[in-house]
Amino acid sequence: MTLLNPWALLLLPLSALPFVLKGSQGQLYSWLTIAPKDQFSKIADFLLNLITALLIAALVLALTGPRGGDQVVQKVGKGAQTVMVIDRSVSMEHPFAGDVINGQAGEVKSAAARRLLTDFVQSRPDDMVGVVAFTNSALYGLKITTNRDAIYSAINAATSSGVNQTNIGAGVTQGASLFDQIESSGSRAVILLSDGAGKVSPRVKLKLKKEMEAKGLSLYWIVLREPDGLSIFTKKVYTEDTTPAPIALDNYFKSLKIKYKAYEADNPTTLQSAIQDINAREKKTIQYEVTIAGRDYSTHFIIIAGIISLLILIAKNLRIYQ
Repeated sequence: MTLLNPWALLLLPLSALPFVLKGSQGQLYSWLTIAPKDQFSKIADFLLNLITALLIAALVLALTGPRGGDQVVQKVGKGAQTVMVIDRSVSMEHPFAGDVINGQAGEVKSAAARRLLTDFVQSRPDDMVGVVAFTNSALYGLKITTNRDAIYSAINAATSSGVNQTNIGAGVTQGASLFDQIESSGSRAVILLSDGAGKVSPRVKLKLKKEMEAKGLSLYWIVLREPDGLSIFTKKVYTEDTTPAPIALDNYFKSLKIKYKAYEADNPTTLQSAIQDINAREKKTIQYEVTIAGRDYSTHFIIIAGIISLLILIAKNLRIYQ
């Protein structure tokens, strides 16, 4: 058993107060010799002080937050260890390319990403998920975990607006590093979601190549296209010096000795299709550990304190008249 608030034990001496403090209730006699001997009242008074001390002790022990030991359970399911690397640049707050309904702009890219990624996690109960965001640098979001509430909160934070920069290399490198903190379950993937791509330095490319290949990671890049944005699937041929950044990054990812697939989405429907395709590809049998928190015993002491309080209330209202 562990105590969440062991400092509360310093209050335990307060349980001696009922024996130290004396009440003023009683009868006044001018001569003690005529006072009747009442052994029953002395015993009753001692018992009342005792249960009052027990009440204080029970409340103090409840404050310490006693818990049983955590239990680690091995589970088997279908899914993957997945890290979501999400673009937080200002342009993610723009609507999709050509997404205009009745003259009004439709759903913005960040909102659609938040909604669909949350649905993706909800549909995969056995997945372990980590989250990284990036703008001008990588922003740590969440380690790889099974805690659904933490994952949803991290996705919500990662899809909020940032600054007008896209350091995609830092984001993917940070995402790959999260796998250092956990043993492989058999299937590991990075989902990169961005609406653009900056240049990646040779140093970062070399580091990323080592990280991705050594860990056997799969990489899925979903490109959210800007209005009139260049398609990474264009058939146009560029020279090495004139290759646009998104196409150059796509070519670099293809050169890695890993499983890689790119998608383009210019509306929420195509984004959903891309996520569904990833969902179908990354469903393998995995083994993982789940930590079950130890039993909380503070409620037991609160119940005991409630019962004692009731006994004190009854005792205080008892009167014996002679």
